[in-house]
Amino acid sequence: MFDIKGFFKSYLQYFIFFIIILFVVYFFLKHEFVLGLIIGTIASAVNLFSWEVYLNRAKNAESLQLSTGNWVRYLVTIVACCFWLKYPLIVDIIGILVGLMIAYVLIMFRSLKSLD
Repeated sequence: MFDIKGFFKSYLQYFIFFIIILFVVYFFLKHEFVLGLIIGTIASAVNLFSWEVYLNRAKNAESLQLSTGNWVRYLVTIVACCFWLKYPLIVDIIGILVGLMIAYVLIMFRSLKSLD
């Protein structure tokens, strides 16, 4: 069974805090990079959730065939980039790409934190 409380403590609370800050910044600046960053960060949170679910399944699986959920993460990334294709003047692709990389930064921080 997937531990949602562990996921919240490890990642989701940081995503929620960062997205709230980005919404406040976007409310005042109305900049396309910030909107792209919001979209990318939300997609990054969904990707990380998918990765954690599939990782938990792989830990508990007795079969030899394991899945990492790559297609789900690819699909979420493509959907996030489709916002840029649909609204190129409103959403910045660089913001989306930076937002998508936030999950990997959090994974590294969690790894370094667990070394203590």
